[in-house]
Amino acid sequence: MPMYSKILIISDNIFLCNKFEAIISALNLDIEYHFAISPYSNFKQFKSLFVQDLKIYDLTKEADVGKIIGNYDLVFSLHCKQLFPKEMVSQVKCINIHPGYNPINRGWYPQVFAIINDLEVGATIHEIDELLDHGPIIARLKVEKSNLDTSEKLYNKIVNAEITLIEENLRSIIENKYVTFLPEQEGVLYLKKDFNEVCKLDLDEMLTTRKLINKLRALTHGDFKNAYYIDESTGKKVFIKIELELEE
Repeated sequence: MPMYSKILIISDNIFLCNKFEAIISALNLDIEYHFAISPYSNFKQFKSLFVQDLKIYDLTKEADVGKIIGNYDLVFSLHCKQLFPKEMVSQVKCINIHPGYNPINRGWYPQVFAIINDLEVGATIHEIDELLDHGPIIARLKVEKSNLDTSEKLYNKIVNAEITLIEENLRSIIENKYVTFLPEQEGVLYLKKDFNEVCKLDLDEMLTTRKLINKLRALTHGDFKNAYYIDESTGKKVFIKIELELEE
């Protein structure tokens, strides 16, 4: 099989873009590659921190999808906020770098549901098919959870695992020498609406202290306002985070 020579990386994560570029450039392969972001990302922010030529592609627009199909033979989704359309994945080889251990953690925010439901978690590189986080697996790596992990801490562990997988597998993917295996089962797919539902806390819900702490850990992620309840006197949201500190 011929090596891929025209490569596009679509991402909405500046940190991973820079890591990916460092890895792909170090391979010294005779290839052409470009980076693109979604319309949802801040173009100026990416350009200020990311020196490589940058494009914007809206995968809901037929013209943009047509440009990708006509100009590239390999496309990576690197924390891209857009779903790859059927037309694109059927005509161009598309690979996903997913922050979850497929098929256990398919879909949105795998680290959140891994904490709440006590699931295994990690990173996966897989071919993209018509379903979300579903295609044949190229490589995957588990990450150890800790009872002191918040969403942010566990996510950072997963990102490091993704970088390891990229370092170990990027050459074989570009040279088209990789092999795949099918997921053992369909697994569970978590959607954005599932995340939105767990963010709203029911003040009358009966939970063990363990389950409550786990839920708050899962929804604590830096400056993001995730977990909340509705204040009965004002009708407004009251946001909650948790801070964990191990005794020295």
